[in-house]
Amino acid sequence: MRIENIVRAITLILAPVVMVSSCAVFLNGLQSRYNSLSDRLRQMHRERLKILRKTNKPVDEALAAVTGIYAIRLNELDKQLPKLLYRFSMMRNAIVTLQIAIATFVLSMFVIAAATLTGFILIAIAAEFIFLLGTAILLTGVLITTREVYRSHREVRYEIYDGLRAGTHGSLNPEPER
Repeated sequence: MRIENIVRAITLILAPVVMVSSCAVFLNGLQSRYNSLSDRLRQMHRERLKILRKTNKPVDEALAAVTGIYAIRLNELDKQLPKLLYRFSMMRNAIVTLQIAIATFVLSMFVIAAATLTGFILIAIAAEFIFLLGTAILLTGVLITTREVYRSHREVRYEIYDGLRAGTHGSLNPEPER
C-alpha cells in the first residue's frame, strides 16, 4: 500500500465528513425544537386536566360542566393538541431521517476507503451511490422539517386569532395568510 493511496482515500472521505458535520448541526436544532414541542404538549395537557379538575365532577361529567372562559380554552386545547401531536410526530420523523442520513454518510466513508484501497470500480460506483443516497435522505429530512415549520406557523396564527375572536364575539377577521 502506497502513501499516495492513503492520502487519496482520506481526501475522498472528506466529503461525507462535511455532510455528517452538517447533519449534526441540523440535528441539534431539530432536537431542540422536538424538546420544545414535547414540553408544550405536556404543558397543554396539564392545563386541560387542570380545567377539568376545577369542575369537581366525575370524569364522565367534567367536560359538560366546564363553562365560561374555561370552556373556550378547553375547546382551543381540544383542537390544538391533536395538531401539535402530529407536528411532534413529524419532528420525530425528521430527526430519525437525519440520523439515517448520518449513518449512510458514515457507511459511504468506509466504502470510499475500500474503493480507494482495492481499486475496484464496482466498489467506487457503490460508494458514489451510497453518498448520493445519504444526500437524498438528508433532503427528505429537510422537506419534513419545512412542512412542520409551515404547519407551526398556521397553528400559532389560529391560536392568536381564536383568542382575539373570543374577546370580540367572533367579529374579528384574520389577516390573509402570508
